[in-house]
Amino acid sequence: MTVDDVSAVLVGVTALRVFAPDVCKASRLLLRAGVRVGVSELLQSTARTPAPAPQAPHDQEA
Repeated sequence: MTVDDVSAVLVGVTALRVFAPDVCKASRLLLRAGVRVGVSELLQSTARTPAPAPQAPHDQEA
């Protein structure tokens, strides 16, 4: 293993340590936003859908 390999590994580990918390927070934020949008969409679709009106039986003459 050369010095370049060791420095590349250290750069990768440092980048993971620095950016991993931000990535986790951002993914949680996006998941929460998606859940909120999904729930609000479900609530709106059920509130706007009227119940079907009961139909009287049709008299058919044959």
